[in-house]
This record gives sequence, C-alpha cells and structure tokens, in this order.
Amino acid sequence: MVKDIDATQRKSTLVDDEVQRTEVQTATFDRAEDIQVDDDQSRFSAMLGILRKLLLDPIPNLEYWNYMDRPEYFVRIADFDDEVERILAVVAWWFSKLLKHSGKVLKPFNSILGEQFFSRWQVDTADNAARKGTLSTSSTNASSNGAGADTNATVEYITEQVSHHPPMSAFVYRCPERGIELSGLDHFCAKFTGLSATVASGSECKGIFLNIKSRGEEYMSIHPTANIVGWLRGSLKVQFVGTSYVVCEKTKLAAIVEFKEERWFGKNKDNVSGKVFRFSPEQRDQIASWRLKDIPKSCDVVATFGGNWDKKVVVQRGGEESTLVDLTDLQVAEKTVRPVEEQGPMESRKVWGPVADKMNQGKFGEATKLKRSIEEDQRELAAERTAKGEPFVPALFKVESVASGKPELLSDAPINV
Repeated sequence: MVKDIDATQRKSTLVDDEVQRTEVQTATFDRAEDIQVDDDQSRFSAMLGILRKLLLDPIPNLEYWNYMDRPEYFVRIADFDDEVERILAVVAWWFSKLLKHSGKVLKPFNSILGEQFFSRWQVDTADNAARKGTLSTSSTNASSNGAGADTNATVEYITEQVSHHPPMSAFVYRCPERGIELSGLDHFCAKFTGLSATVASGSECKGIFLNIKSRGEEYMSIHPTANIVGWLRGSLKVQFVGTSYVVCEKTKLAAIVEFKEERWFGKNKDNVSGKVFRFSPEQRDQIASWRLKDIPKSCDVVATFGGNWDKKVVVQRGGEESTLVDLTDLQVAEKTVRPVEEQGPMESRKVWGPVADKMNQGKFGEATKLKRSIEEDQRELAAERTAKGEPFVPALFKVESVASGKPELLSDAPINV
C-alpha cells in the first residue's frame, strides 16, 4: 500500500523538510520517483525518525552525484592495446565511481529544472601513488600508439537537469587527451517498505555509455541496486546487491558483477565477484538477465575477479593475479569549479549557494525561506510554460538524444567548464 507522506511533511521543521521531501526520497540517491511503504505506520514513522538524523550536506545534487570519484581510473581505459585489459579497465573505473558511497549517507539539495553544473579534474596518470591499483602484470599491455604518452589529462563534467517529473538529469564526461567520453541519464526510483529502503534505476535510465572514439568501442553498463541499511542501528549506509554488467558490442566481451548481501552476523570475506567472458551475437540480449551461474559453457571466460568493492578487488587472468582496483584509504578526488562570480544564473552553486551559506552559519530558518523561495519561483515558471503550451527545452543537450537515453551536447551549448 502506498502512503502519502505530504501530511507529515507539512508539519516538518527545516531538518524534516530537508530530509523527508517527496522529491528527495533517500539520502544519497536524490533523483527518486516514488516512495512505497507497508501498512505498518509505526515502522514508517520510525524510518522518518532516523531520516531526520541524516547528515545534511549543503551541496547541490548535480555536483554531488557524479561518477569521477577517482578520475585516473577513467582516463586510462583507452591506454591498453589488449581488449580484455580495456574491459577490465572499464570495470575498475566502474568500482571507483562507487567510492563516495562507502562513507556516511548524505542528502544533497534537489535539482531545479534546467539547473547546470560544470567541473573538471586534472589527472597526472604517471602518479601511480594516486591510483593504487594497476591492471596489467606487464607494462607491455599498455598502449604503444601514443595515447598514453602524455601523462596529463583533463576530465570535464557537463550535466543539466532535463526533467522535473520524473526528476532526471543528462550528463557527459569527456577526456579530450584520451579520446574517451561517457554519457547517460540519471533517473532513480526509491521504495520504502517496512524498515528497508531500496534504490534502483528508473525507467528513463537506459544505462551508462562509455565510448573510446579512437577504437570505435562503446561499453554499456548498468547501475547495481542499492539498499539503505542500518535502520535498526540508526546508522545508515549504502549496500549494493544483485547483479550488474558491462557489455561491448564490437569486441563481444562482457563482464558480470555480482554483489553479495551483508550478513546479519559476522562479515563476508568477499562482497563482490565477477567474470569477463566472450559472447555470441545471439546472446547479447540475454546478458541482462544472467547471473554468474547463468553464463553458458559456450562463453569463453577470460578473467575472473573478486574482493570488496569499497576496498580491494583482484583479478585472475591466464594463471596470474593482479590488482583490479584498490580504493583502500582513498578519498573522493577534488574537482575544479569556476568561481561563483563567473557562473551563470542556472549553475548549481549560483542557485544553491545562498541556502548553503545560511545552513553553514546555522541560520536554518533563513535557509528554509530561501529554499522555499527558489521552489516557488520554479512553480511559477512551470505554470507559465503550461499556460503558453511551451515545453521545457534543455540548454545543453539535444532533445531527441535525451529521449534516446544517450544525451548529446548541442554544438553551441554554453559550456562553462
């Protein structure tokens, strides 16, 4: 049974309002579609009580929700001549983008329609201390075509909130020096049932698409399902469950990643495992439904990996073992953002900066007023568009590409990286 929580929200204080709003849904995962709870109202109330205690982070949602926690794993994907090493590099980056979820559950600001965020990371790929894991057991696996000769690389992040109902944003990451680009839509669905919360990709999310232009390869991957656990302890954290996969049509290589649920008693020695294998064209559409045990014997398994997704994962290939990714003791990499005075009116820090300032000063009443003023302005703009029969048009992305799930930037997009 679906409960309407608006009545609860009308009575809420700033903290309640900031945590419980329908469009926020759950802490870290801010782009949610619906909330479901069971018939036990006391359980629902208990969950809301815990949600009130979440650590509120005065950071815009588009800024927080990005996939470059460790961009060095991203820029090196194209640097391997061996196709198996390349898909393993994609998997290594894929784990690195989960780093932010290994800590406390945080709640960023909602995104308003048309909001934009731009940032960049400067990466020195020669700094092996910065990226603790290395895929190859031999330097001969690295590209000799010059792609990896320059040790400096820049990763740009460009994103825009393209829909409010459902809440959805389009994004592009690109590294010109490596000829690599990543795009997709973020749309998530959160459900509360009993004393659990589950967050999964929404219907508008078609996957994450990573393109190595110099090789003509596209790697499609999907998000895992996330559970928000720790309700009874009052200490929430993210736990990934189920199966995800990475597929490359050109090389006919795929990787299946399987997460294990945390035990009630004791600890799992390994909480993730996976395999890289070759598939035939007729098997392509079946991979999304496979678990590790479902991989047919006709598929040639070329590598296996396992470990802890938030610490260290090792890979076995050809009788040798090496580190796939090691996030132990690593922190989320710092990004570079233009000063607020150089940002446009729809950029995240310009929109939410005044609210964040009041929160940081402890002036929560004033922060609430500013936040509600922003939301009221958005409602008025939406009403004006409806009255005129004018749909919202993204400023950065081609409309038809957003509908396809693979957003493309406009040639004249006003990018302020």
